[in-house]
Amino acid sequence: MDALWDPAMKPALALRFPGLTPDQLLEAHSYAYGGAIIQDMGYYPFGSHAFSDLVHYVRSGDFVVALLREANTPDEYAFALGALAHYIADSYGHPMAVNHAVPMLYPKLRRKFGDTMTYEDNPTAHLKTEFGFDVLEAAKQRYAPDAYHSFVGFHVSKELLERAFEQTYAIPLSSLFANVDLALGSYRYSVRSLIPEMTKAAWHAKKDEIRRTIPSMTARRFTYTMSRASFEKEWGHSYERPGLGARILAFFFRLVPKVGPFRALGFKMPTPQAENLFLESFNATVEHYRERSNEVRANNLRLPDRNLDTGDAPLEQGHYRLADQ
Repeated sequence: MDALWDPAMKPALALRFPGLTPDQLLEAHSYAYGGAIIQDMGYYPFGSHAFSDLVHYVRSGDFVVALLREANTPDEYAFALGALAHYIADSYGHPMAVNHAVPMLYPKLRRKFGDTMTYEDNPTAHLKTEFGFDVLEAAKQRYAPDAYHSFVGFHVSKELLERAFEQTYAIPLSSLFANVDLALGSYRYSVRSLIPEMTKAAWHAKKDEIRRTIPSMTARRFTYTMSRASFEKEWGHSYERPGLGARILAFFFRLVPKVGPFRALGFKMPTPQAENLFLESFNATVEHYRERSNEVRANNLRLPDRNLDTGDAPLEQGHYRLADQ
């Protein structure tokens, strides 16, 4: 996200809404963060897997285009630009990096699935691998904390989301959720509060492994950088050591199978070869986002409807189980 904000998102906002004040841009930035993870909202507590499955596998490009087309305010437009970042990051990050890194890190799975594994082959291994990339990049401080000092929130454009979703899929968003407001609230809470606590627990559970990779890393540096880079929320200033809650979580995670969003804490540190794949996919994502943002500014954006797990165009029934469902 932050590699894209200044060179691509801000110029698009400035062209569509000239004269935005610094405060308005700051608020829009928080909506861009909300949009950047919105396709995953259904996987959070009280969410709807049907929602996230649709926007990942069915008319995924049309959904993002609808968000951009229907955006009427700077905040809504920033939210849509964030969703575009998710679409592009998945389109390149999964096929170029994660789908190859998973079998590298998990040899038993490699023997079963081969050198390429999609999310449906083993969702838990994918989640662990992505979290491991976040841990490594934060430990190497490739995420710059200074870029987040002005960040003030994490917001969702509910009305835009409802309009664009119904236009794309011809069903109301509310038909997929027991309570949309509850789902959105849980999504925001998870990203802003629960997941940062998992980050502190990750340090406590994996600090020896992290230090073997980055000998100079400390708890203070790691928890600060990770919370900013991966979870877009400054949750406090007690960085010296994990709190009691994080220690209890870390102990609990060692004893029980990793389930739900906590499965990521069983991650393995990426190998240098896997890290190179990540960096290549990151560079490709930035390059393609800049190209697409030029099309956005020229009002001629066209996005193919990809399967965001594989980066491919949707296939016929029987090729990808999660899309079939």
